[in-house]
Amino acid sequence: LTNDNDITVTEQCDGGTGLVTLDLSCGTGFVATRMAKSPSFQYVFGLDYSFQMLNEAVNSVANFERERDTSNTKPVGNKEQLPLCWIRGDAGSLPFRDNVLDAIHWGAAMHCVPDVEKALAETYRVLKPGGKLYATTFLRPFPDIVFRFFTLEEMEDLANEAGFGANPNDKQKSSFLQVEGRGVYGILRAMK
Repeated sequence: LTNDNDITVTEQCDGGTGLVTLDLSCGTGFVATRMAKSPSFQYVFGLDYSFQMLNEAVNSVANFERERDTSNTKPVGNKEQLPLCWIRGDAGSLPFRDNVLDAIHWGAAMHCVPDVEKALAETYRVLKPGGKLYATTFLRPFPDIVFRFFTLEEMEDLANEAGFGANPNDKQKSSFLQVEGRGVYGILRAMK
């Protein structure tokens, strides 16, 4: 990892080595690529709805492979490559079975999703018990003209409705939910 932001993402998503992780709304793929380079992650999926963003992501990995940094490459067929797969998909209909991912990073994009309630329910569905969600987005006072922005209370309510947070049936109290603001930026940390 090369900078403090990468370390923060790894700390928030990490629970050991060999994690299978989703970078939801991955955009140009810089976070997914950095996670795939880290030995903390066994496999990383980068998912975005935008063909243009995914094209940028594919090109950035091609550039990385030309640089020949093979610190976390894995054998695939007859060559080594990053443990990374790009998927065009919808955050409200994730193409994964239930309880299969160790962690989800959803960086600066909750406000971009048309149905954030459905998308949060999907993140909860695909995370393994004990799986972690680290999501960030912009908060109000930005006006809801093109995107839907949130208050911290709305973020917490949405996460609770999706299943994160206190569960009265959870005898071990293993679930976790924390929402905090930093200026106009909201951070949601949760564990299933």
